[in-house]
Amino acid sequence: GMGSITGAFLAAVIIGELRAFGILLFPESTLVLTFLVMAVVLIFRPWGLLGKPETGAGASHAIPDEPLRPLGPVLRLLIVAILVILAVLPLAADPFTLVMATEVLLMALFATSLHAIMGPGGLVSFGHAAYFGGGAYAAALLVSWFDARMEIALFAAPLVAGLLALVIGWFCVRLRGVYFAMLTLAFAQICWSVVFQWGEVTGGDDGILGVWPAPWAKDPAAFYWMTLALVVAGILLLRHMVFSPFGYALRAGRDNALRAEAIGIDVSRQQWLAFILAGAVAGLAGALFAFSKGSIFPDEMAIPRSFDALMMVLLGGIQTLSGPWVGSTAFTMLHDWLARIAWWRALLGLTIIFLVMAFPQGIVGFLRSRFQPQGSDR
Repeated sequence: GMGSITGAFLAAVIIGELRAFGILLFPESTLVLTFLVMAVVLIFRPWGLLGKPETGAGASHAIPDEPLRPLGPVLRLLIVAILVILAVLPLAADPFTLVMATEVLLMALFATSLHAIMGPGGLVSFGHAAYFGGGAYAAALLVSWFDARMEIALFAAPLVAGLLALVIGWFCVRLRGVYFAMLTLAFAQICWSVVFQWGEVTGGDDGILGVWPAPWAKDPAAFYWMTLALVVAGILLLRHMVFSPFGYALRAGRDNALRAEAIGIDVSRQQWLAFILAGAVAGLAGALFAFSKGSIFPDEMAIPRSFDALMMVLLGGIQTLSGPWVGSTAFTMLHDWLARIAWWRALLGLTIIFLVMAFPQGIVGFLRSRFQPQGSDR
């Protein structure tokens, strides 16, 4: 329980005993047992074994955002110009640039799906990689086990990821704040443990190989164009959600859940639906990722992948719709550039810390505050 030293000590003893008995009696359960117990406790007693329920949990002290407005003519032209450049990129780019651009697009869709619940919904998820990896594994299993076509796998992957988000979200949206975040983390680790240890089906640590695109999409340019079309469609779907009455109800529940409930908005239901949609879109990104790499491994469902998406959103700016796109581009390019250096992980961490401290509102938030009038279009 938060604020309970005795509770923290008791939890440490319980976890230690669980691991010891797990190794002795059920060795295959050691990876999942701790997080399974954590999930059960958070579901039935979110304030902890010895903690006390928090009062006023339904109220939010967040500062409401400015009302979202349609894009102005200048920004519309800018986006059209960027789309045109992206569309003609394969005609002039070398193979490496094309592969890099494809990965940026995939990460942009992944980050945008997380932003859909973080920004409008105020739900900070530490386990969004569960749906990214869930979609990737769904596509890979369909191809490797059932010899399914790529088109069928790409259609089924978002459905599987959305179904996974439906089940997990049903439990998670009943919690708030750090309890919500920790429960998403627990469920994500459970999913990762299943994939990692179910070697007969998922290949375990060896992953699934031979997940190649359809013959017509094997050319890097063709696969890039297909990815661009699906990514744009996914982002437009999420943008439409934000600007719809559903999106405004979601924002109302984020800013003040008690007032939203008082005027008839079912806040938990709105958040659950947004959670499902975000999970489905993340699953599409994961399936495209699997086909782009030709393989999938458990690392794509692990905690670092979830934090990658979180970092992309924060780098770009959580209060802007374009933040995830800019953040994913900056993060992916930084990752690729610094990976050529021996101490690249430390340098990447230091660079991200510097960017977050220099631009606390994100890169897009900083640019908007400098070059756009107050209350103008996003």
